[in-house]
Amino acid sequence: METEENQKLPWEKVSLGERILAGLIDIIVAALLSLFPKIGWMFGLIYLLAKDSFSFLDGQSFGKKLFNLRTIALPHHSSLSGWPEKSIIRGLVLIIPILNLFDLYYLIIHKVRIADRWAETRVIRNQDWEESGS
Repeated sequence: METEENQKLPWEKVSLGERILAGLIDIIVAALLSLFPKIGWMFGLIYLLAKDSFSFLDGQSFGKKLFNLRTIALPHHSSLSGWPEKSIIRGLVLIIPILNLFDLYYLIIHKVRIADRWAETRVIRNQDWEESGS
């Protein structure tokens, strides 16, 4: 796997604020889904784990849709709708206590999540991905 420094992508980096706000929206969506009686917690958990790979959302979570962001699979530069395992890796890091705090710290310091490194993904602006013809 190439390091972030060696990997030249044709897209501008997404701001930390946009990523955090999109993530908060996704947490709110998951919390709302979990309000369904008896099985709601499963809907919320499934959403958190696979939110970037749902084909009915075109490979974007609700938060990313609102901020016009997208998570792509590297090195293919394709939507995660074809790579659900990458979305699940990213989601697992988000829901594991302590690891999620370390992931947030890593995002703030290095501008990329640990989950993105492990899953070989990046968050980009959706129009950059569309313009590249992916």
